Amino acid sequence: MFRLFLFLFVVFCVSCVDAQSEMLLALPNDYGLIDSYSVDDWDGIDDYFDSGGKIILVGGVEGQWRYPICSRSFTWHDTSRHRTVSARVYFPTGKGQRFPIIIFSHGLGGSPSRCSYLGTVWAARGFVVVMLQHQGSDENVWQGKIRVLNELREAYKTNWSGRTRALDIRFALDRLELFAENGDWFGSLLDLDYIGVGGYDLGALASLLVAGQIPPDGGTSLADSRVKAVLAMSPPINPSYRSYRDVYSAVKSPTFFVTGTEDDGIIGSTKASQRRIPFDSMSGNDRFLVVLQGADHMIYGGRFLPIRGRNDLAFQRAICRSSILFWRAYLKHDEQALSDVTGYRLNSMLGVAATVERHIVSRSEEAQMHLEPTLPSAEEPSEPNEPSLTVTEKFPLTRFYRAVIEKMDN
Repeated sequence: MFRLFLFLFVVFCVSCVDAQSEMLLALPNDYGLIDSYSVDDWDGIDDYFDSGGKIILVGGVEGQWRYPICSRSFTWHDTSRHRTVSARVYFPTGKGQRFPIIIFSHGLGGSPSRCSYLGTVWAARGFVVVMLQHQGSDENVWQGKIRVLNELREAYKTNWSGRTRALDIRFALDRLELFAENGDWFGSLLDLDYIGVGGYDLGALASLLVAGQIPPDGGTSLADSRVKAVLAMSPPINPSYRSYRDVYSAVKSPTFFVTGTEDDGIIGSTKASQRRIPFDSMSGNDRFLVVLQGADHMIYGGRFLPIRGRNDLAFQRAICRSSILFWRAYLKHDEQALSDVTGYRLNSMLGVAATVERHIVSRSEEAQMHLEPTLPSAEEPSEPNEPSLTVTEKFPLTRFYRAVIEKMDN
C-alpha cells in the first residue's frame, strides 16, 4: 500500500513540475457572478425544446437587463475543411426578441467550460453567446497525457498563427446565418446585425484576426465585415513583426483589451508588458485597455490545481462587469452604457486595483490617450464623463517595450 502511495505521489509531483502555472482544469462555474442568480425551475423551458438536442436550463432571475438563460451544445461539420467545430451556446429566454451575438474563442488547451462564467453572465444580460471549442488546440491535446507542457507546446507550434481558429469563427457565423434563414426558434433569437467576437490567449488572436489584424503567417486576410466589436484578453504578440502599426491599423471595430501586470505567457513568449502593443498600435477606432494589478495569465480560464488564486474571483468579476458595459455600448447601442464605458464609471465598477486607458475617436487627441488610476471603491465620481486630469502610470514601460515602440516609429 505504501509503495502504491509513493508511486502515485511521484507521478503527481512530476505532473505538477511539468504543468505548473498552466490553465489545465476548468474553473468551477460560479453562477453567483450574476446578481440574484438562481436555478429554480422555469416553465418556459418546454418552449425551447426540439428534436435537435437537449436544452438545459441554466437559471436566472428576470429583471432589468436580466434574463433567465438556457444552454445547448452544437456540433457542426465544415465540409470544405473536413473539420468538426463544436459549440456550447448560452442564450436568453426572451420570447419574441432578437439578441446580439458574441462568439467566444478559448485559450490554448482550453474548452468552452473554462470561461462559462462569461457565457452565463453575458447571456443573462441579453446576448446569445456561442463558445467554440477548437480541435487541435483544446483540452484534448493534454488530457490524459503525462508530459502536459510538451503537448501544449506542440499544439502551439501548429496553431500559433491563429488562422484555423479564425476560420472556425467565420464558419460559426455562417452557421448562425443559416439558422436565421431557416426561421426556427433558435434562429429567431439572433440579431445578425450586431455581432461581437472575444477570446483569450490564442482566442484573443483569432478575434483580432477576424476584425482585421494582419495574420502572423503573412497569408490572406481573415477579416470579416460582420464583426462589430472585439474583446481581446491577453492577446499574444508576434515578435517578428516589422511594424505593429501596419499589423493592427486595419482593425476599425471598437476593441476592449484586458490584461494584467503579471500576464507573462507560459507557452508563448509574450511578456506582460507586450500585451498592450495592439492597443497602442491601432488607430481610428474606440479602444480600451484594462490592466489588472497583480493578475497573471491564469485568471481567465483556470489553473492546474482545482483551486483559485487569491484574487481570481475578484478579477473575473471585474472582467464580467467591464465587458458587459462594453458589449451593451457597442452591440446594443445603449447610450448610458456608452457614456459609462467612455467615462469614469468603468473605473469605479471594476472593484479591483487596475488602470484604464481609452482612445475615443470622437474626442480630441489629448482626451483620447490618458491613463486613469483605479482603486476598489463603491463611490461614484461626481463628473462621470470628464477625462482624467491625473496621470499615474502603474504599468511601467520596460526597456524592451520602449525598444519596441522606437522600432515602430522608425
